[in-house]
Amino acid sequence: MNSKSAVPILVASMIIALIAGIVLDGWARGTGDSAVSGGTSAAANTEQLDHDVFVKDKVVDVKITIDPDEFQSMLDNASAEEFKSATVEYNGIKLDNVGIRTKGNLSLRSVVSMPDSDRYSFKLSFDEYISNQTLLGLTKININNNYSDATYMREFLTYELAESMGLPTPKYSYVNVYVNGELKGFYLAVEQIGDSYLERNFGNAYGALYKGIMGNGSDLLYAGDSESDYPGLSRKSEKSNDDVLIDMIKELNSGTDYESVINVEDALGYIALNAVTTNTDSYIGSNKQNYYLYEDEGIFSILPWDYNMAFGGLGSNSSLMIDEPTDGALSERPLVDKLLKVGAYKTRYHEIIEYMLNTYLKDDVFQARVKQLSELIAAHVKADPTAFYTYDQYEQGVQQLLSFTSTRVANVAGQLDGTVKSSGDGSGNGGGMRGGGMGRGGRNNVAANGQNNAAAAGQNGEAMQGGGQGNAGAGQNGQVMQGGGQGNAEAGQNGQAMQGGGQGNAGAGQNGQVMQGGGQGNAGAGQNGQAVQGGVQGNAGAGQNGQAMQGGGQGNAGAGQNGQVMQGGGQGNAGAGQNGQVMQGG
Repeated sequence: MNSKSAVPILVASMIIALIAGIVLDGWARGTGDSAVSGGTSAAANTEQLDHDVFVKDKVVDVKITIDPDEFQSMLDNASAEEFKSATVEYNGIKLDNVGIRTKGNLSLRSVVSMPDSDRYSFKLSFDEYISNQTLLGLTKININNNYSDATYMREFLTYELAESMGLPTPKYSYVNVYVNGELKGFYLAVEQIGDSYLERNFGNAYGALYKGIMGNGSDLLYAGDSESDYPGLSRKSEKSNDDVLIDMIKELNSGTDYESVINVEDALGYIALNAVTTNTDSYIGSNKQNYYLYEDEGIFSILPWDYNMAFGGLGSNSSLMIDEPTDGALSERPLVDKLLKVGAYKTRYHEIIEYMLNTYLKDDVFQARVKQLSELIAAHVKADPTAFYTYDQYEQGVQQLLSFTSTRVANVAGQLDGTVKSSGDGSGNGGGMRGGGMGRGGRNNVAANGQNNAAAAGQNGEAMQGGGQGNAGAGQNGQVMQGGGQGNAEAGQNGQAMQGGGQGNAGAGQNGQVMQGGGQGNAGAGQNGQAVQGGVQGNAGAGQNGQAMQGGGQGNAGAGQNGQVMQGGGQGNAGAGQNGQVMQGG
């Protein structure tokens, strides 16, 4: 981060600018000379990038012209992620022989499996076929498809929050993508972390760059003295500095002089960003992924990346413990565990979080920003021809985003002042894997999938959701998550039942709470009992050793330990229990 003596004044200025619709870039730690398209690669001038490429106050057009057969071949073989040559006109700047390919991990696999969608994310590589060709110094831009985000906002808002904290953040903005004159979709453009980004933020790009991916070593636990012991740390730079990387991991795990190998200030900010926004699709989550490490003169900085699952995208875990935010044992995430065991670092970490709550995430500031973004993008969302969600789901998603954030901020404030538990026994927050997107279950889960639905459950864990039109889950001593759409619910022993919006909400728990929101059907339950009620279109019930049974409607759910969940039709139906069954029809 930048010098903290300047941060409060500078960030206060940024918050005012955000409300006005202007994002300041005073956080960049280095600037470079601007590069013309087609010129030699250099650090792009921040002001020029903001004006011509990553425009925040309007949606720009990205027009791709490509041989139709080549483009169709790319779509038909999307998993290969092979580049094709195209002409790209980016907000009026035209470049020939640009590489374009599909990209992604879960989102790519999910779209491949969808019989009626080819809404892939894309990577544009301006120097793929012409050496040193850039777009104002940029060599690559990612065009993200907003997978599993009905609001189209989660990633944008999280990067903007990261900027307000002074973290080194890639640039981003909304774009409409056209292919051969036809609107392909409404996307989010994100700068690739590479030379231009590094030069702008660190003043150089000659250090080693690694990306945390699923695999051994991405947890930063010591695994051996060979780079082959760390397949989960994928090198993304020509320079290799594996010995220095391993020395850093050794010091982190066995030493105490963390500042000799880690940019501690940025690391604390990174942990805070993911913990507060509950983004467990990151280093703190079960996959230990979606981050970069940059080595600059022997000091490693952890860089934020990939936030479409933030702000409740992995479920409404609004009570995630800030001092133990990991999926799994805290000791298995040494970057969190070791740093937060140092009293001064933990105090600083709490200061960073308090600052987040009092500035960007302050209720009136955040609501104003979401409203402003809604006014910017609503018409484009409505016109999106390949959208994963309906416009109604977008509107519901925005309201759920606001509700989640308000609840989360209040919970974190309670953790900071000691009225809410901020850590546990070291075993972490538990957790299952996300279902993701449009009707997919998770790992170690019992799932019931109806129409665009996702459900999951786990003992002592979390039930995650994918999105779509009805999501639910349950766990013993766990939490219940919710997504978007028209039916969200439910339940756990000693847990809480959370709800989203839409048309059917329910919850139940032994020694727990029943919480429900708006919509047309709500329910709750008790120990060894049944809950039978609702409203018009959604009914649910749950009990320990009991049964939850209901029929039609658009939001139906139930759960019980050693019990059964049974339901029929509708658009949002799910349930789960330890040693139980999930049964559904329509």
